[in-house]
Amino acid sequence: MLISHDNLPQGISISGMEIGKGRENEKIGERDLLREMCGYDVELSHNENGKPLIKDWNLSISHTKGFLVIILSKIFRVGIDIEYRSERVKRIAKRFLRTDEFYTNTEQLLTIWCAKETIYKLLSEERLTYQEIKVDPLRETAMNMRTNRLYPFVTKYYKDYIITYAWL
Repeated sequence: MLISHDNLPQGISISGMEIGKGRENEKIGERDLLREMCGYDVELSHNENGKPLIKDWNLSISHTKGFLVIILSKIFRVGIDIEYRSERVKRIAKRFLRTDEFYTNTEQLLTIWCAKETIYKLLSEERLTYQEIKVDPLRETAMNMRTNRLYPFVTKYYKDYIITYAWL
């Protein structure tokens, strides 16, 4: 799957690929896609919070239902998330949706969920809760409610998936 990324700053790479289902296939896909993106075999580790790390790179990884996406940069902090299009998000909405966040359809609700995951990864050092991130899916912005700082994000809609990503 080609991920189009209009107006992406120089120094950021995004790529995705189909993978088999299951954790082992996710690990193999991560290794293969990172090799393709970086041009060499990389040593992937994780910090104490589970954030993936590669020496000299900022990166974010997400997978869902047999698909993997990665965003990389040596310059920018980055975050990415991919979600499978499904009505299931309605059943878990109370876990992440704020009372002042609004949506009119499942696509907007999925965008809110996806954007919260992206911003959570982008600002991982802050250890925000989902309630501390307020998303406007129409304006493609997320507010860190601790600092009142607004973060833009990009949303890409595909037949089976929604992807959001952001950088600082």
